[in-house]
Amino acid sequence: MARCPRPLTVDHFATRDPALIAALDQFAYRFVKLQDVISVQLFRRFALDVLHEPVESLPVIDILNLLERYRYLPSVSRWQEIREMRNQITHEYRLDPGELIMTLEIAFRMVSEISEILDGLNERRRRSCGSYSR
Repeated sequence: MARCPRPLTVDHFATRDPALIAALDQFAYRFVKLQDVISVQLFRRFALDVLHEPVESLPVIDILNLLERYRYLPSVSRWQEIREMRNQITHEYRLDPGELIMTLEIAFRMVSEISEILDGLNERRRRSCGSYSR
């Protein structure tokens, strides 16, 4: 994110700057990967190891509901919005520059939300069973 100009403008895309394209591609890849890993692996492992809930075979939505109930996830619907953003970024080639800019700006803001969620999980993990690095 530090290598991406803020705010992004259509002019940024008109120049086709290779460094900017690389930075945006890397951001998109990492956002998608981060959201996937958190949803599929981290939340499940947290529920098992810290909350001691038997979630091995539960679908992700049930784990999200569990984390919301314990207040580790502010809102299942908000996490689903983050998931939808992940889907939009995955298919960014369909967007014109204006839509892409709006999508990326929203994703930039979502990164801080994701970070707050991870901080809450880390704090609980530290209190219950020692250090947990992300």
